Amino acid sequence: MGYDPEIYYPKRTPKDIYKILVAQCEKLNVRFLTELPSAPDIDRDYHVIVDAIFGFSFKGAVRSPFDTVLATLVQCSTPIASVDVPSGWDVENGDPNGTGLKPDTLVSLTAPKTCSQLFTGRHHYLGLRMVPRELASQYKLDLPPYPGTDQIVRL
Repeated sequence: MGYDPEIYYPKRTPKDIYKILVAQCEKLNVRFLTELPSAPDIDRDYHVIVDAIFGFSFKGAVRSPFDTVLATLVQCSTPIASVDVPSGWDVENGDPNGTGLKPDTLVSLTAPKTCSQLFTGRHHYLGLRMVPRELASQYKLDLPPYPGTDQIVRL
């Protein structure tokens, strides 16, 4: 699609789903970085950072090597697009310690998480149009209408 993405994946897991995703990326000739570039190098060489370090269920303190990754990324001026929950944030309380990422864009998956109310970036999108009406009603989810058959909507 005209992009040349690179992935920094510092701590690989033996879980099959991740092995499959890595294999897909390798078949698409996506390059895996062996070292995280410095903040000045990231600002010089990259147009956007996609933050998908942790899932929404992440809890506890950020441990090595991810603490170093976050410390580097918070120094960058390159725009960050976080997937679901910005890295370093608690899914409910956001970034109470001020050590998490401050993304320019947040893409919430399925439904915005509680912490998204604390998001102050420029762009917030909702993706993955897959919540049945009954489930949305049961959990009192106030989801916006999606235009046509789109799978993403700007909030």
